[in-house]
Amino acid sequence: MKNFKGLLIIVFFVSLSIFLEMNNSVAQETYSTFTGKVIGIRMRLWLDVESQTDKAVMNFRIGRRTVYHPHRYPNIGETVKVEYQTHRGVPVAFTVNILEGGAKEVPKEESKESSKESSK
Repeated sequence: MKNFKGLLIIVFFVSLSIFLEMNNSVAQETYSTFTGKVIGIRMRLWLDVESQTDKAVMNFRIGRRTVYHPHRYPNIGETVKVEYQTHRGVPVAFTVNILEGGAKEVPKEESKESSKESSK
């Protein structure tokens, strides 16, 4: 019985060390980045982004662990920078940064006032 307990303890520590080694190797994976314009969000599960450089479309899996900066879903046409990892052959987005791009729209009230001033 003493030999069985000793064998059980050895198997436990070997399996624990293997598990910790696997956990460390997964944590060291690097994120890839992709920058482009949002062309669609499907069922709040997939984010479709078109590259700025070569117009290639990439589909990212998004979910409850995806972090958005600022904290909202991107709108169609906005430029985003996506940090992702490929998990089981599918690109999974971990961070979506919505970039400030293009000219901001002028509110209608301000545009009316500026047109009145320019006509005087």
